[in-house]
Amino acid sequence: MSWEEIVGQPVAIRQLQKALKRNRVNHAYLFYGPEGVGKRTTARSLAQALNCAEQISGEFCGHCRSCRLIAEGKHPDVAEVSRSGTNIRLKQIQEIARQAQYRPTEGPWKVFVLQEAEHLNGEAANHLLKILEEPPDQTVFILTARATFGLLETILSRCQQIRFQALTERGIQEILVRRFSAEPARAKQIALVAEGSLSLAQELLVNQQKSFRGEVLELLSRLGNQSPASVIALTEGWTGTERIKVLMAGLSMWFRDLLVWQKTGDAELLINQDCLELIKSQAPVWYPAGKFLRIIQQARRKLEQHANGQLLLEVLLLELNEARLKEHLVKIG
Repeated sequence: MSWEEIVGQPVAIRQLQKALKRNRVNHAYLFYGPEGVGKRTTARSLAQALNCAEQISGEFCGHCRSCRLIAEGKHPDVAEVSRSGTNIRLKQIQEIARQAQYRPTEGPWKVFVLQEAEHLNGEAANHLLKILEEPPDQTVFILTARATFGLLETILSRCQQIRFQALTERGIQEILVRRFSAEPARAKQIALVAEGSLSLAQELLVNQQKSFRGEVLELLSRLGNQSPASVIALTEGWTGTERIKVLMAGLSMWFRDLLVWQKTGDAELLINQDCLELIKSQAPVWYPAGKFLRIIQQARRKLEQHANGQLLLEVLLLELNEARLKEHLVKIG
């Protein structure tokens, strides 16, 4: 891993490299921006640059013992904290405070990465603030978040804020082709629905396997004339924000194909080209596909705003079920 492998964030990387070269590393950073654009990867890279045995002018080697341990998540001086359930809790921040009291054991710096810092609960946020007010020597705190709102103003004022941009469709396409050997046409089509998130694009690429797609299609096949209770029951196997996010993106890809077929009839433009016959058969059933696609996209935007994923999925399927039923009644009416 090197700075050059972090795609689409030149401004953020230049800021960090400049601080390293000048030996003016801040005690606390906030990396904020859309999910899946490299915040966590950059946090690990900064930890490597700070502790690399061969670090020269802000660059890190990626292969020394320190760099390898950090990449593997095993370095004794580098800790990553993620939320426990819905929040980052007080006891997790208290553990950070305890560890921060001790000097680094292997490298020159201790680094603590707090992922999704907007999910700090009240007690945890206040305790973290106390640490940041009097930060231990040779210790760097890196907070990652989707946005600055949701964080205490007093925490924000003690962090150097670095913004991360959504990746371009072309950038995601190039990465999928170069790193993951995706077919260019498939990479381009996935980039269209990834909404600037490389991590989501990767999951979509992997989840194009028939097992996942089959689950999505099975779910759709059961909508149209279900009672509300039956629709809600369909969501029982879909839990966890990340899985729901991938499901919604998968639905977007499928309805995008239905819309493309309805508008053009051109199989070459489809993402799911191996499902042409199924798309042909479903296109009249889910007409107009653009209407259903808008419902899905609205749900995806709400999920990005930290809405309850399980509740949002229930509402989405209820709306799709109702919309399909209405379209069916219009046709027979």
